[in-house]
Amino acid sequence: TTRLLTARTIYTATPFMFVSALVQYNSDTNAVSSNLRLRWEYRPGSELFLVYNEQRDTLVPHRFPEIQNRALIVKVNRLFRF
Repeated sequence: TTRLLTARTIYTATPFMFVSALVQYNSDTNAVSSNLRLRWEYRPGSELFLVYNEQRDTLVPHRFPEIQNRALIVKVNRLFRF
């Protein structure tokens, strides 16, 4: 049996920009994972995404959970009209 606890939140700053966060705990792997994402539509049909992912092991005794995986991703798409 695996227990998966999840918390998610989304904040819309403007109609063209939002920030979202997802945090999960997996009892099978004893890991806490987080995902933070910023989406900005800087022109109609063109977007910038900044994504930060992190996973930590919670079985480390007497210390802050140890990092297992970390990533920062940048994605830009641009709409070209002819």
